[in-house]
Amino acid sequence: MGARIAPTRLALEIAHRFLQVSTPLDEMLQHPTYRPILENVARRHMQRLARQDVKKLQANDLD
Repeated sequence: MGARIAPTRLALEIAHRFLQVSTPLDEMLQHPTYRPILENVARRHMQRLARQDVKKLQANDLD
């Protein structure tokens, strides 16, 4: 299995908002239980963004 890509700070913030928790993001990243959950949700967000072809959307090519 390949190396995992580290999620960006923006993806982590979006994942934090998606999880709807009251704990601040920085505290979650320091907690050993919350960190993997937050990173996995952020990676899923990054994968969803990678599937969208921006140039195709700009050209309005809806194949």
